[in-house]
Amino acid sequence: MSAPGIDRSPRQFSLPDISSVTELPKPLKALVYLAMLALLTVAGVGALLATVVIIGQLTGSFDVAMFIGR
Repeated sequence: MSAPGIDRSPRQFSLPDISSVTELPKPLKALVYLAMLALLTVAGVGALLATVVIIGQLTGSFDVAMFIGR
């Protein structure tokens, strides 16, 4: 007697590779590329804002503590 599911391998989540995206129909491929572009844009804007804050802190022209204290 064995319990059900003992010999099964665990399911793992993995992201599809780019070759599987190219096999999608054009509307779905466009949505995938649009989502990737949106994520890259958000990451780029976040990195730019972080750079502005760090440079502002180092030069003394921007005080983060003032905004946190409000």
